Amino acid sequence: MPVLRFKPGRVEEVFGVSLEKALEVMEKLKIGVEVDEQGYVEAEIEVDRPDMYSLEGIARQAKGLLGVETGLPRYTVVESGYRIEAGEVSSRPYIAGAVIWDVNVDEDFLEELIQFQEKLHVSHGGRRRRVAIGIHDLDKLPSRSLRYELAGVGEVRFRPLHRDKVMTLKEVLSETSQGREYGSISLVDGRHPVLYSGGEVISAPPVINADLTKVEPGTRHLFIDVTGTELKPVLDVLSILAANLAERSRSRRIGLVEVHAPWGRLSEPRLEPSRMELEVRYASRIIGVEMGAEEAAEALRRMRFGATVLDESRVMASVPRYRVDILHPVDLVEEIALAIGLDRLAPVKPRLMLRGQLLPVRAWEREARLILVGHGFVEMYSYSLTSCRDQVELAAVDQSRLVVIENPVGEGSGCYRASLLPQLLRAAAANQHAVPLRVFEAGEVLLAGGGDPERRVEHRRRLALLYMAEKAGYEDIQAVVYSLLRLLGDEIAEVRPTSHPLLIEGRAAELRSRDGVYGVMGEVRPEVLEKLGIVYPVAVAELDYTGLAEPGGPGAAVPRP
Repeated sequence: MPVLRFKPGRVEEVFGVSLEKALEVMEKLKIGVEVDEQGYVEAEIEVDRPDMYSLEGIARQAKGLLGVETGLPRYTVVESGYRIEAGEVSSRPYIAGAVIWDVNVDEDFLEELIQFQEKLHVSHGGRRRRVAIGIHDLDKLPSRSLRYELAGVGEVRFRPLHRDKVMTLKEVLSETSQGREYGSISLVDGRHPVLYSGGEVISAPPVINADLTKVEPGTRHLFIDVTGTELKPVLDVLSILAANLAERSRSRRIGLVEVHAPWGRLSEPRLEPSRMELEVRYASRIIGVEMGAEEAAEALRRMRFGATVLDESRVMASVPRYRVDILHPVDLVEEIALAIGLDRLAPVKPRLMLRGQLLPVRAWEREARLILVGHGFVEMYSYSLTSCRDQVELAAVDQSRLVVIENPVGEGSGCYRASLLPQLLRAAAANQHAVPLRVFEAGEVLLAGGGDPERRVEHRRRLALLYMAEKAGYEDIQAVVYSLLRLLGDEIAEVRPTSHPLLIEGRAAELRSRDGVYGVMGEVRPEVLEKLGIVYPVAVAELDYTGLAEPGGPGAAVPRP
């Protein structure tokens, strides 16, 4: 989780209360706080609350709990007169901007602003791959008309931030620390995204800004540009930045920036709240506290939401644009619990006290882990959300069986995994220095269709293994699978050749065990390895052990830990 550092005096200034009281309120917002040896306040923020990555964002939320300001924050959004013309930037097509007036930057705030920017880069920006931020002194922009386009790295010349000489963009990418770290992200055939104001370069996103528009103590007004590979994350981050910086602004004025691009036109950030209905009975049941509609609405207002009572059982909440973490009514329920105070929610003793034990499928899974570690394998944990393309191309999952995410954060999290093999293959591609490589992963996969009639999704438990070596083959992975099942007290009931798009014809087989475990194993096709850049042979297996937990399944045959 992101850890932020603030000077105690700044905390008292922004909160308007004593440091002790400010720290107390921060803890009620689920922020871990302590004062370090240098006297700085260290605040550990939940990763899903980027709106609190700055002191002004935390104080905005805290003022609601203190009763100083409640309900939706109010900002004045006006036309700025600034406009961005965007060309075809294939590697980083999306851009948006905003103007914030009357911020009045001093040394302490500048230090926090850089921290705020970098925390957003690391978390929601995916280390600048998904989203990158540029912050400029508005008064130093040469023109109100900006241009965003791809340009040849040898042709673009400007003075990078904190450098004392003019450099070509090619030199920036090779000679500066930012260039070496981020220069390859958006580089395409010797061309890189560049943002101009008038005829002057002000940024080469996602790498570095020009020194021309440097923000420094004494800067009064700010111009923000946000670029990225997808529009939604770009607009989310822009809204967070604009709202938090407007909290610092004396006039609380935000300027709209027009963007004309091949993908469309927009004028952002508008900051209109979204609306979400909440059933009060639902909230009461989850929290364990009986409340009326007005009580729920008042709790939401204290958490800086707009809230209107529809009737005695329903509340309509207005969600601020910067609250990108609010996705479901249960998120509003958590906000109500925070407003009440987690320390004031009394624990309730269960009506039945039962002794727990592992389900057969979990016992099998635990024992399998120990056996595979004994065979020299290392367990891997990957994200449940993954690339749809990888699932189709690297695991031959039918497109119709993928559980697709409606609003994914990025292309790499567009689907819930239907197979564990793609992540193992990606890990193999990244760890070819560690040959021979033996890795495995056990976990849940989801398949669209069948299963739960309400959700129309089938939950399966899978175990995937990968062996990469100079002479890895079918026999190597088969030996591990056979040994694993026998040591689990099971035995092979059937093995037969199979055709699989991932595996070499004639070097692949399906298997089924006596206790209902089934799966596929074999050698990965050379063309798949070549596509991933893997230079060693790879053998894989994926076993489905869901049947151990199904009614009538052979749970008694599973070894107990």
